[in-house]
Amino acid sequence: MSEFNCIFLRREVDRSPELSRYAESFLNYSAAEWNKGGGDCVFSYIEDGLSLAVLVVLHDGKGRMSVRYDLARGRKAYYSIGSKDEMNTIVDVGDDRFVPLGSLVSPLTAWHAVEDFFVKPLEMPGRLHWMNAEEIVWPE
Repeated sequence: MSEFNCIFLRREVDRSPELSRYAESFLNYSAAEWNKGGGDCVFSYIEDGLSLAVLVVLHDGKGRMSVRYDLARGRKAYYSIGSKDEMNTIVDVGDDRFVPLGSLVSPLTAWHAVEDFFVKPLEMPGRLHWMNAEEIVWPE
């Protein structure tokens, strides 16, 4: 049996997430709302009790979001590409959450990733460009 779970802005775990409940927070982005809620959301795809894919969205407090797609099979992680030239510049988006500066995209682009994830969770969302986390130069 497969299901989606969502932890959104420090609210309780939503075990039956409906996209319409989250659209407003992306499409009419408010930094105040995201800051109040901790600035992140995690969507998980689960089969038979095992998390197979995860989509993590972190906002930077300045109107942009970093999207990470994790695939349990092969333990692969990918970051959205907003600016390929800045993918090796690592920034703290708050609370010691470090992301590539180049992974920051608009809330609308992040929303497209969420929509795609809910259609085909075992495939990287197709409307974004991605970089394997192993290709990024992380500080020591």
